[in-house]
Amino acid sequence: MTERQDTSTGSPTASSSFAPIESAGALLDAARREGLRLVTSHADFDRSGLDFLVVHAHDEDGVPWVVRTPRRLAVVASARVEARVLALVGPRLPVAVPDWRVHTDHVIAYPRLGDVPAVSFDPEAGPRWSRVDPAAPSEVFIASVAEALAALQRVDAAAARSAGVPVKSIDDARQLHARAMDETRAALAPPEALWARWQRWLEDDAIWPRHLALVHGDLHPGHMLLDEGGRLTGILDWTEAHIGDPSVDFALFVGAFGKAALDACIARFEAAGGATWPGLAAHAGERWAAFPAIAAKWGVESGDEGVIAHARNLLAGIAAESG
Repeated sequence: MTERQDTSTGSPTASSSFAPIESAGALLDAARREGLRLVTSHADFDRSGLDFLVVHAHDEDGVPWVVRTPRRLAVVASARVEARVLALVGPRLPVAVPDWRVHTDHVIAYPRLGDVPAVSFDPEAGPRWSRVDPAAPSEVFIASVAEALAALQRVDAAAARSAGVPVKSIDDARQLHARAMDETRAALAPPEALWARWQRWLEDDAIWPRHLALVHGDLHPGHMLLDEGGRLTGILDWTEAHIGDPSVDFALFVGAFGKAALDACIARFEAAGGATWPGLAAHAGERWAAFPAIAAKWGVESGDEGVIAHARNLLAGIAAESG
């Protein structure tokens, strides 16, 4: 990895005049200045991510690479945190994570991991699932996710703190959700019954965890790489990783695969050495029910109307299931 930044702090070395790279060709030119010889058949960026513009390229040996560039200055700082997280978890997990061979203010490049995402999104057709049935995920899939999460949460919290991984207390999480609910209430217009459910969850001390753990933070199926047998083999995009509420990754899991799959995942997680508490399943379910507020907050802050629309769709589905 080419690391041109002091990873002991969270502030970027780039100045406030940071200018994003604006074309795929310019990004590949920047990668070449870092010693990579990459070519691509794509004339434009993959713009699907909120934080990075991406070019999919390959080197002289035909090895596929992912080349990313930050959309804005704030992402430079968060990428430095992500680099530390990857260095920490890479040797400790039973699945692969990106190996950043180049990391500068403007360029992040790594060989693309093998296998395919559990889901991809087509602007016209919507989600396309691969190698897992979201309505009936296989035992192999559930077990492999549980084992990866158990390994992740076994990472020593002191070591993670020393590596500069952000820490978010349980109080922080509750306050974040409360603010998100208040700030997005007008945009989302949640039904009163769902709003009341959110408030009960925030106030229910018994259901919240008493310990913190290292979490991925954004473990939706698009960040899960699966082999032909449906086993989890890699995890992408560690931008949101932090030490915090251990239910975060389970909440996204129940949102994607349902309560029965969550219960099975928690059982396998515990068997693999993961720390649980009696309210984990219920808490993860309530955290998922409140996720539209968090998603909408991201959309408001980034000015992305598509994210806000997605949050409204999630809310409608959760409200319907809640009755």
